[in-house]
Amino acid sequence: MQNLLERTSAGRALRITPWERLALQLLAKGRTAHEVAARLGVSTLETETILTRLFAAMGAASQAEAVALAHRRGLVARADGDASSHRA
Repeated sequence: MQNLLERTSAGRALRITPWERLALQLLAKGRTAHEVAARLGVSTLETETILTRLFAAMGAASQAEAVALAHRRGLVARADGDASSHRA
């Protein structure tokens, strides 16, 4: 699976997989970890573990902060559905 290189707030490289980006997009739409797991076809525990590690790598202390950072960094679409906010 291709990793997309992003930068953390500290300037360190952060690799975001398409799976992680999709999970962040679903969380940004208000989906629960259980709903994300069902959509991605993995267990809720696996989803929570991966998201917890991703949040830590992003420097986020919570899911809400991770979603806010994802919006700020252009990792997820804005609420109005503007796909131009995505980075390549």
